[in-house]
Amino acid sequence: MAIDPASKILALVPARGGSKRIPRKNVIDFHGKPMVAYPIDAALRAGLFGMVHVSSDDDEIRAIAKDRGADPEPVRPAELSDDMTGILPVARWVLQTLTAQGRVFEHVFILFPCAPMITAHDMREAWEVYRAHGGAKNLLTIGRNPVPAEWLYAREADGRLVPRTPGGAFSRSQDLAPAYYETGTFTIFSAKFLLDADNIADDTNYVGYELPAWKAVDIDTPAELEHARALYAVYAERLAAEDA
Repeated sequence: MAIDPASKILALVPARGGSKRIPRKNVIDFHGKPMVAYPIDAALRAGLFGMVHVSSDDDEIRAIAKDRGADPEPVRPAELSDDMTGILPVARWVLQTLTAQGRVFEHVFILFPCAPMITAHDMREAWEVYRAHGGAKNLLTIGRNPVPAEWLYAREADGRLVPRTPGGAFSRSQDLAPAYYETGTFTIFSAKFLLDADNIADDTNYVGYELPAWKAVDIDTPAELEHARALYAVYAERLAAEDA
């Protein structure tokens, strides 16, 4: 679907060049496409956005973005491209820079670059969840934890287990509520929140859009990359059907 220039929703893909655990992770080949191409392509198919912007300091990433139809401008400055810089200052700088250029957005999807299972369908469905709360709550993509939170332990260096919820491991699963975790696939914020907030760590201010377990893949290590490749091979036809 074509980008609607009247849309006040920005798709922001933060994709800097550096990566330590998987070198060049954002451009690594993933089933025939650079990794960062997946959220770009899905965002362009979603038909929600007035702009799909890839924020990067890296010439190769920016070239991929432009080739696929996203906008790599403005170029992310070096001082916002180290591995200690969080997403909030990057998003704020992008919004402020675009506003100075006359491009004003009211809502921002932050689409993380290593999310190959992402679909336009998920973005549209998540937008409806966000809208149902009037934009007053930020949105996280979440996955259902395989076990209830009460069953979890911490593990000491000597191997001793420390229950997170004393006695919880002996509760029946049917008596406990499901637990959820953030998948790191995408988030939705109001532009006002990103411009005004001191941080994004207020974890009482979010609603969730649930992804199935096979989509809730975080890729930070070589083993996780191989797992994601295997999952994608199994679910590729289903992913294509979602956006057909």
